[in-house]
Amino acid sequence: MTGADWLSYSLQDFLMFSPEVFLRLYVRLNQDIWPGQAVFLLLALTVPWLLMRRKQSLRRGGIALVALTWISCGFGFLWHYYGEINWPAVWFGGFFVAQGLLLASVALVSTISATPDGRKGTVWLVVGWLSAALFLPWLTVLQSGQVQALAFVGLFPGTTVAAGSLALVLVPRPWRWPLLLLPLAWALFSAATYWTLQLHWLQGFPVATLISIGLALWLSPRPAQSPDRRSAHRDPTRR
Repeated sequence: MTGADWLSYSLQDFLMFSPEVFLRLYVRLNQDIWPGQAVFLLLALTVPWLLMRRKQSLRRGGIALVALTWISCGFGFLWHYYGEINWPAVWFGGFFVAQGLLLASVALVSTISATPDGRKGTVWLVVGWLSAALFLPWLTVLQSGQVQALAFVGLFPGTTVAAGSLALVLVPRPWRWPLLLLPLAWALFSAATYWTLQLHWLQGFPVATLISIGLALWLSPRPAQSPDRRSAHRDPTRR
């Protein structure tokens, strides 16, 4: 096959399924686990309450729940549903599970900080998380016209990644950057897929993920200057 032959292909040629088939996956999973969605919704609403607590153990528990959402989404939707019609989803499923396990390990061995910027940071984190848990799931309903297609956090990647990216602001800085790579990669991959399938409502998922990543970086506390550096800038003529 020549280079000209490859250039004749579009993204649509690599997606061997229709928009209807893709949206049907959301309905299938929700039907298969009914009424388990209530458990995932309750856990999603518990996360911000745990992350706002003063006790380190409760904040660790909140991050552990976030890790669980990555693992359950990777094992469930990406491997056993989406992976049946789109082979890259299988690879992403493995990455989601690895992300969850790494995040759980970080929660176990590292210090989970309090919300940066005090009350302002708390408001942004709570509003962002609850928006991902309560409002973003309706994008698939708007796209499909079926309430059974609700995309709950922990079950489907769009909402899971958008919410999970925001929670990474509490993770120690050395771990935060590696953990943000997968959300960024998924946002780009899913945006290209939705664009190809002309699922325009679903573009709200990668957009929300990029906003969450931006908020996480914005709220991230800046490293403090060392005392020696600060003193060096006080007065260069001082003897």
